[in-house]
Amino acid sequence: MRLFFTLMPALLFCALPASAMEWTLHGSVKNETAYFIAGEKRLDKVQNRLDLKPEAIFADGWEFRGRMLGWYDAAMDLEPTNNRDLTPGIKQHYRTYLQSKEAYLLYGGDTFDFRLGQQQIVWGKTDGLRMLDIINPLDMREFMLDDFLDSRIGLWSARLNWYTDLAGSEHEFEFIVVPDARPGKPAPAGSRWAFALPPAPTGTTLVVKPGNEPRWRASDVEAGAAWRSNLSGWDVSLNWFYGWKDSPNMQKSLSPGLLTLTPLYQRMNTVGGSFSNAFGAIVLRGEAAVNISEGINKTGFTAATSTGRATTVNAAFGMDYSKSNWRISPQFFIRYLPGWDNSIAEDQASGFASLMVSTDYLNEKLKPEVIGLYDWADGSWMLRPKASYEFSDQVTAKLGADMFGGSNGFFGQFDKNDRIYTEVEYTF
Repeated sequence: MRLFFTLMPALLFCALPASAMEWTLHGSVKNETAYFIAGEKRLDKVQNRLDLKPEAIFADGWEFRGRMLGWYDAAMDLEPTNNRDLTPGIKQHYRTYLQSKEAYLLYGGDTFDFRLGQQQIVWGKTDGLRMLDIINPLDMREFMLDDFLDSRIGLWSARLNWYTDLAGSEHEFEFIVVPDARPGKPAPAGSRWAFALPPAPTGTTLVVKPGNEPRWRASDVEAGAAWRSNLSGWDVSLNWFYGWKDSPNMQKSLSPGLLTLTPLYQRMNTVGGSFSNAFGAIVLRGEAAVNISEGINKTGFTAATSTGRATTVNAAFGMDYSKSNWRISPQFFIRYLPGWDNSIAEDQASGFASLMVSTDYLNEKLKPEVIGLYDWADGSWMLRPKASYEFSDQVTAKLGADMFGGSNGFFGQFDKNDRIYTEVEYTF
């Protein structure tokens, strides 16, 4: 079934005669090279990437939009194989990549838009961390360092956006059905970007079993709805999504000398909303998401005591200050568990603070930027300075670094993964 829907837009695209459509092809060729300067110093990647974005306009208001992303990572052949973080399996995972990111048909009516096919559906107002933007799972092969446009996994879905005027105000209603339920893709076990597993008791061996992932079947269908409007200058939304949590919780089973972890994938309802408004040079924005019956990890060592469910409250507030050619953007995120007790394997309150500062020089050709994130619950942090230079409208180069700190925690687990990188991109 998934294969049929995967091929459907392409088959329709190819079946129409050239005279019945106008088509264009945009894209880019890009090299991304990164080198670890902490821990074991070596190449992280030498990716040679091709990004293609075909579009076609048919008769009667129909359009096709697609995106295909692929690459070859030469670092997997330049660096020697080892039994730690560059096993043959890990190298195979990172060496090549070819994925359709989007491939959908769009019909634009007078009061509605309808999209059918593989899509990225983006909700929310925050940068860097996701609260409402949870419809598409992420490919975490490089932690959260990839642009979300590259790391989001396109899902086959139907999406209707209806626009209407009520009481003198414009309103948008969005309805989504996703039969293509999928979890996020973590980095392969043992790689340098793999998440740390729960610690095993002394004298036990840790084994991870495969879990029962959500997939393309009627019982796993996801659905959502949203309302958006502008009320007295405020862009506001209300959102609801019923779907699968991207990351599984880990059920534990402890026996003499063995700790077994089994990923448990669970559904949850997410309700929330977002807002933004401009006040001169300042834009205030934020969002909130309440996850009802979210799967959580617990401290026990049996199936019943190692996982559970709880309602979690997640909120973010941000500000963008733009003056001349400077932009300063602080954000604050919080996660809170109202029904917390000491059997839950996370703090009752946790969250992040972030700061982004950017500017430009030389008639907007040189653009330095720095982004910092701090996890105030565990004290870990990530810092991402970079600078880009536009040689022309088509050629851009970047130089940057990704740095981590902390002895453990969300960012601190990658303390030995500091790296520098370059990017050179040609767009067409």
